[in-house]
Amino acid sequence: MTPEKPTYQDLEKQLAQAQKILAALEQDQIDAIFGDDRYMQLLSLKQTIDMLCWNERNFHALADANLIGIGFGDNHGNVTYINDEMLRMTGYSRADAIAGRINWETCLIPENRTEAAGTWSERLVNQEVVSVQKWAFLRPDGVQTPVLGAASRISSPDGHLVIIALDRTQIRQAETRSWKSDQRLRMAADSLNIGIFEWNLTKNTASWENDHMYQIFGRSRRLPPLRYSDFLEQAVDFQDRDAFDHAFSKARHPGNVFAFDCRIHRPDTSNLSWIEISGKFYQNDADPSLCMIGIAQDISEQKAYEKTIEKINDQLEQRVRDRTAKIQQQTERMRVLANKLGQAEQKERNRLAAVLHDHIQPLVVGARMHLWDIHRKNHIDDAHQTAHKIEGILEETLAELRSLTVDLSPSAILNDGLAGGVNWLVTYMKKKFNFTLIPRVAEPIDPISENICFLLFQCLKELLFNVVKHSGEDQATVSIERTQDQNIRIIVWDNGNGFEPDTFEETQNNTASLGLFSIEERLKDIGGRMKIASTPGQGTTVTLTAPAGETDEAPPPGHQHQRRAHDKLSVPERNPKDSIGILIVDDHKLLREGLTGLLQMEPDFEILGEAADADTAIVLAEKLKPDVVIMDVNLGEKTGMEATEQILSKTPHIKVVALSMHSDKRVINAMYRAGASVFLNKTVPSDTLIASVRRCISDG
Repeated sequence: MTPEKPTYQDLEKQLAQAQKILAALEQDQIDAIFGDDRYMQLLSLKQTIDMLCWNERNFHALADANLIGIGFGDNHGNVTYINDEMLRMTGYSRADAIAGRINWETCLIPENRTEAAGTWSERLVNQEVVSVQKWAFLRPDGVQTPVLGAASRISSPDGHLVIIALDRTQIRQAETRSWKSDQRLRMAADSLNIGIFEWNLTKNTASWENDHMYQIFGRSRRLPPLRYSDFLEQAVDFQDRDAFDHAFSKARHPGNVFAFDCRIHRPDTSNLSWIEISGKFYQNDADPSLCMIGIAQDISEQKAYEKTIEKINDQLEQRVRDRTAKIQQQTERMRVLANKLGQAEQKERNRLAAVLHDHIQPLVVGARMHLWDIHRKNHIDDAHQTAHKIEGILEETLAELRSLTVDLSPSAILNDGLAGGVNWLVTYMKKKFNFTLIPRVAEPIDPISENICFLLFQCLKELLFNVVKHSGEDQATVSIERTQDQNIRIIVWDNGNGFEPDTFEETQNNTASLGLFSIEERLKDIGGRMKIASTPGQGTTVTLTAPAGETDEAPPPGHQHQRRAHDKLSVPERNPKDSIGILIVDDHKLLREGLTGLLQMEPDFEILGEAADADTAIVLAEKLKPDVVIMDVNLGEKTGMEATEQILSKTPHIKVVALSMHSDKRVINAMYRAGASVFLNKTVPSDTLIASVRRCISDG
């Protein structure tokens, strides 16, 4: 039967009993009973008991706090007392401790068991203390608990020992976290090419924590790290030395942060390197020395980039200044050109006034005088002769007016587009300047928007004026084509005097010409461009390129309007003996009266009414129901096209004969789309108008 193990309370009782025995004995009694040797043993035991009693209260507090593991055992390794922290580390329960199922040898891992059976036992037998060592408890579930442990034999007759243990798990985790943090810091510093260092400014020492410090300063590891004084004297360039030391001295106080860029000399190269030194000053409680922990980074590339950017900024600023000067120069040129344009406009007004005064007015006055002559003469033959003279005068007047209109806006462009405008220029240049223009038009070039078409025509005309004025030649060639990217390209070349293209801009600045500069500026506004190639004595080639622009497809002139399906209403059959009812629409009273006087002379024509505007025409057409409406195109706010559409929408059997002073194909097509049956120019002979009215009725 296993003897009952003593508990902690039993030890307390034994110590108390021994204390009473010692207190009862006198010095002489001890000598008489036990002798000197026995006395010394008892005295030592008394001192141990006194110490234990004095520490008993503190020992209880330490054991109950469970800050460390505490356990008592006998010579056989049986646990006689164990606190909760030791139970947690060994993996046993309080019930196991009470039942005596815990033994120190089985609690340790095999490696520690061997050591405990050998060295520990020898030391403990000799009442020595086993100092702190790394042990590991083997828990019943197989998990190991690393601990820091120590053991000591208690001076008692039973030879009990006490074991103290501290769990190393949290210490190991803290060490691991510290190691990982240190590794992360080093990895981050290495990836960013950052060197880590520390200066002890009080002791004038230095430590470099990674290889990048040696790489940044170009030093071998055989050389010692640079202390602050060495760094300042040996590494920092003289240009930055005083500024660095001043800034460093100013920040030299615990808690302050320091950062400075400077140039350094490296032993492995003759070139200067830029580095950034930054860090923080501190003092430890254990060491009052002033230190700075810092980082160093090579910023030579960054400085090179900054220098490059600074250079680029200088270039950009210079370009801005140049561009500003150029804009100011162009502004001045535009101001001068505006003045010249105003002068040109005034000159053109004077020319138009001269044409009207010297040509148109005399013709009209002459016609009027002939009319007075008719009033005075009663002879019919003389009246006819005078009428023929008046007709000749009016024809000449219309010719002058048409010429004036063409100068302002050539009808060839309206009728035949840009190609027609080129053909008109061929005749115009020959007639006015005796200049031969050779056209080369690569069809098709249409469609071209109206605005672009007129702009290109004006630019081409301006170019040709420059050729006549400056080339010294009497002929030039013009080529027009439509490119694959839907641009219109015009090339004008001659074999004349030519000029130096580099001096073109300077010449333009000095002369402020309305020629090439004006063309270039107008083309830029629409996304076009002008290119000049010229050599002195070898002629000039000018290329104009502009987008064709957006335009609506229109049916060609003379295209008969096709009515919509729901407008194809049957026309009531007319009795041949019936007259043709006519409504005259024109905003000029004199023209309405002239048409009325002309048409009412025909026996089968009946003038039903007259209208001076579109709205009146629409009302009268619905009320009078004429067979034919002679419609002017320009009626003010509402056009003849709009009036025609509204009239035909209500009475689709009416025929519309359109009249206009213009031959614009876009106007013609618009009238046909509106529903007109015939389109005539107001200058056509009266017989043509009369025949057209009859024909549109007979055609149904």
